[in-house]
Amino acid sequence: MTAQDDTAQVDVIALTPAFAAVAAALHQTGFDECWDENALCDLLAVPGAFGLLAFTPGLDQQGDGVLEDDIPLGFVLVQTVLDEAEINTIVVGPQARRRGVGQALMENVLLYLQKQGVNRLLLEVACDNEAAIALYRKLGFAEIGRRREYYRRKAGPRVDALVMERL
Repeated sequence: MTAQDDTAQVDVIALTPAFAAVAAALHQTGFDECWDENALCDLLAVPGAFGLLAFTPGLDQQGDGVLEDDIPLGFVLVQTVLDEAEINTIVVGPQARRRGVGQALMENVLLYLQKQGVNRLLLEVACDNEAAIALYRKLGFAEIGRRREYYRRKAGPRVDALVMERL
């Protein structure tokens, strides 16, 4: 997905350990304290955990039958326990932000959780991440709390996290 092409196809598939390197690279684009491949594999191995990866499929740009590589756009990791779930992390790469990738990931999470009988989803988001907060509100999340100085930033002060819930 490029800045010139806002209509590029977004596919969402299961995030497996085979994609851990891709996910780790994406995580570095969104967080000062990012997770490496091992940490992501460990999280995926926890009972009740699952992840989703969004990407644009490789295309035959030259018409010669040679497909370009798929372009990873973002991913989400979720932990479920009984009828509740929590977003462990969600990130959309800089080139794909504000193009519906986060919404596609979240809608797929919500659909999966609905099929599993999960009726409560929690997440934390930096209070200065206005785009993410707007998306979560659009999807029916409401603020239920705040964690003071939860997120560390390499440059600048710590930032509060809003705790949001969707029933």
